[in-house]
Amino acid sequence: MTIAEPEPTCACFVTVETKPKESPLPEHGSTHRSGCMVCGEELTYLDTDQDLSCSFCGQVIPANAQCVNGHFVCDNCHRADAVEIIKQVCLHTHECDAVALMQTIRSHPRFRIHGPEHHSLVPAVILTALRNGGNTITDEQITTAIQRGQTIAGGACAFLGACGAAVGVGVAMSVLLGANPYDGSKRQIVQRATQKVLGDIAAYDAPRCCQRDSWLALRGAYRLLEGMGTRLQVDRPITCEQYPENKECIRERCPLWHRGSV
Repeated sequence: MTIAEPEPTCACFVTVETKPKESPLPEHGSTHRSGCMVCGEELTYLDTDQDLSCSFCGQVIPANAQCVNGHFVCDNCHRADAVEIIKQVCLHTHECDAVALMQTIRSHPRFRIHGPEHHSLVPAVILTALRNGGNTITDEQITTAIQRGQTIAGGACAFLGACGAAVGVGVAMSVLLGANPYDGSKRQIVQRATQKVLGDIAAYDAPRCCQRDSWLALRGAYRLLEGMGTRLQVDRPITCEQYPENKECIRERCPLWHRGSV
């Protein structure tokens, strides 16, 4: 597979603002890896969007979730720390295994077990692992993938009908191929990549789990790239350690569950 240099897309694509508005709080980072970023309590999803003020940056925007104490955190603030972690690790690591790299990043105390940061994580670790495996991929291509992942809304798996981890594979393929809306062949390849990975994720009748869905996405990317003559290393086994923090864990029905009768 020939890896393309990044090209500008059509004018209909607008990148997100990578730096959210300055937080009124003294420290942006949250110590809660699940639940509400402010207080750690359970999140509740709303039947219809409501205009809510972000507890960090103060922006008033349409929201589909808040915690039981009324806190709301916008997508930009939710993933701000995590995106910087992704950039820092991916631009400097020598790790060749995409799964190992994903888990290294997810182990950071500022990286939450669920959230839209995974939409940038998936394409970033794919491109980084490929680069460290000998493919010519630039820093700019990795940061482009991260930025495109930031345009995928939190909760896209249910609210938009397409899991951000699956779309993240499409993002990685788009960057690799230099796809744009005018190139029918590359556009088809990218859309089929997302479609195939989305099928793998949708095979599970299960609530969201960003670890499971990201792992399935990386495994799907491995198969897709192998069919194109490019090898993505995804050999690192995962034994789930986050299930106590995941109230919606499907346990023995999950491919990452290895705890017998626990």
